[in-house]
Amino acid sequence: MNNQENSIEDFVFDPMNDAAFKSLIRAEETRDIVIGVLSDITPVLENELKNALFLGGEVPKEILKEKGMVSDVLVRVNDKNRIIIEANRQYSKILFDKNASYAFKYIYMESNVGKSEYHPVSLVSVDKENVFHTDKPILVFQIQDEEGHIETELYYSVHLVLENFQNLAYTISDRVRIFMEFFQNQPDTIANLKEKYKDGEMMAFVNKAEELSKDTRFINYYNIEEMHEAEKQDFYHTGVEAGKLEGQTEEKLEIAKKMLEAEEPVEKISVYTNLTLEEISNLKESS
Repeated sequence: MNNQENSIEDFVFDPMNDAAFKSLIRAEETRDIVIGVLSDITPVLENELKNALFLGGEVPKEILKEKGMVSDVLVRVNDKNRIIIEANRQYSKILFDKNASYAFKYIYMESNVGKSEYHPVSLVSVDKENVFHTDKPILVFQIQDEEGHIETELYYSVHLVLENFQNLAYTISDRVRIFMEFFQNQPDTIANLKEKYKDGEMMAFVNKAEELSKDTRFINYYNIEEMHEAEKQDFYHTGVEAGKLEGQTEEKLEIAKKMLEAEEPVEKISVYTNLTLEEISNLKESS
């Protein structure tokens, strides 16, 4: 059922929906929890985050062509530190390359080499899929050699592997664990979320979700993102899903050609077909 036809209590809310994720992370009402989580998983201190600006994704996407052009949430901590937060609902071959490119972009654009001023960026990925096939709830990546020597502190990447939030073999803070548990939720009604989290810390997120479900503009944005996910699933069901693509190059190319004819952006085509940007560019030139 279209969410525009539902009552507020029956609104089916997926916290990993792009519109929902951005709105929840950037909300003043949830700020204390988000700040606590970020201070626990990045090198940035909690007191530095209290006056941070949470930016990015401010304008709802009215068309799907705008998908994949900007980072989900940018946290401007102070004159130097930046945190990029990305919700990874589904995996694609270029996903982590794309996210890392945002981080390097900010490092390059905001550093001043002449004055030896360099701005570190932490990239936080909230992963719905366990792409690395790990049992760890948190993975940290830095640029280092095989002996663990870190070449630069400018880039720090952390993945929250949502499905592993209950693994007590690894020590993580309670606020990180409950944060991960909330975003690991399957889509559910506002009424069920209120019952599940009543009197708990994550009730601030549920209250914000309820507020958003009353906003027609948000609902339109939310439904556009659901359409985007449905489009990807349609492509996957025709044999485009990564893992089913071996030996099916022709099918991928045919789908890419049709999307190029429809003037879809190459980033979107890559997400749907798992072709690289270079492969799509070559296809476009030969068409």
